[in-house]
Amino acid sequence: MKKAIVLLFVCAFALTSYAQEDEKAWSVSLDQSFSDKYIWRGIRLNEEGVNQGALDVSYEAGDLGTVGVKVWYNFDLDSENNESGDFSEVDYTLYWERTFDALTLGAGFIYHDFSEVNMGSTQEIFISAAVDMVLNPKLTVFYDLNEVDGFYIDLSIGHSIDLDVLDATLDFGASLGYADDDQASFYYAGAESGFTNYSLSTAVNFPLLENITLTPSVVYYGLLEDADNQNMADDDFVFGVNLNLTF
Repeated sequence: MKKAIVLLFVCAFALTSYAQEDEKAWSVSLDQSFSDKYIWRGIRLNEEGVNQGALDVSYEAGDLGTVGVKVWYNFDLDSENNESGDFSEVDYTLYWERTFDALTLGAGFIYHDFSEVNMGSTQEIFISAAVDMVLNPKLTVFYDLNEVDGFYIDLSIGHSIDLDVLDATLDFGASLGYADDDQASFYYAGAESGFTNYSLSTAVNFPLLENITLTPSVVYYGLLEDADNQNMADDDFVFGVNLNLTF
């Protein structure tokens, strides 16, 4: 898995020159971030430091919308079980989206690979709808095809404010998660269907160069009544910083 990830990111730099030749159609984005822990849908998967990276390559196909592929990984910098130095998760995503006036629709497939920590893999499909209006609401429905065979729904909102400092922007966001019986039973220790988790976030985007942005962020997450009675992790903060390069 490690060699495959390195190869993918090397290929990304090769793709940037091709993307620049036809910048109207192609877009390449690279992310590198460091956080003090890894939280997924309200569940604390790693309580120590992590490095996370992403490569996103998309193609604007006119009236057909945008199609793309994204590779994302989580690398454990430290671990309570002394298993640092592992890619605990790598996600491979194929996606499509198209904007109709103020409405953006999307769909895709995600392959979650946990093989390096001997947890196998699972697959999800998803559909999404976002509206360009006050708070920019977005609804995404995930369906697990393999391990869980159930639905997870994420509702998010966000708002951005321009700052008079270094051309920076201040982002606020919030999300709410809902799991059906199968998802709740598998991921939330036997809980029944219901609203399981939430998050509140803030971030500041500092443009360093035309295509490079530095973003420190703070996220407060927690489990709701339908999940937190299962003696899972307490509510907590996640502190992180991300560097994004876009071509």
